[in-house]
Amino acid sequence: MRKFWLMLMVCGLSPVSLAQLDILDMLASKEGMTGTFKQQIISPEGEPLETSSGQFALLRPDSMRWDIESPDRQLLIAAGQRLTQIDWDLEVMTERRLADRDPSILDWLLASEKELDAAFVIEALESAVILTPREPSLTLTRLEIAHDTPLIWEIAVTDSTAQVLKISLYEDPTRVPEASDFVAPATDF
Repeated sequence: MRKFWLMLMVCGLSPVSLAQLDILDMLASKEGMTGTFKQQIISPEGEPLETSSGQFALLRPDSMRWDIESPDRQLLIAAGQRLTQIDWDLEVMTERRLADRDPSILDWLLASEKELDAAFVIEALESAVILTPREPSLTLTRLEIAHDTPLIWEIAVTDSTAQVLKISLYEDPTRVPEASDFVAPATDF
């Protein structure tokens, strides 16, 4: 144990910065991940406003699939600079270019440690990392990423109105995302 603490002092690292490195290293080491999610929007007063759940897939460098199954059925696919949104219940499909926009929370999960360090002040807790934007942002004032168990990621995003988006990602280690996961399916509308 003494050697461990000595090594930390020699390297200039504290146990807190090791926790930070662990979580960011785990994210940075992933080429992608798939699984299920639960998402909840919480009011500034702490009241749940909306809850949804479904399947997700993330693939570096810039692909995301967010398949909302409940309460309404929607599919969002971002690949490169294109976003496709399909609302199955309303039978509407829209596509748009994603250039020149604020990065989303999922973009930050795919970001490199270098990009995160450049964009955020990073504070490490025992099993979480808190990221505060270096530049003011309307969409994000605080991002917390926790990783208490090997296959569960807890994310909390606070916006400028103090509303919080909580996302739990339940990773499926048996399935690796493929490029075909990020192609929008054909629709009849």
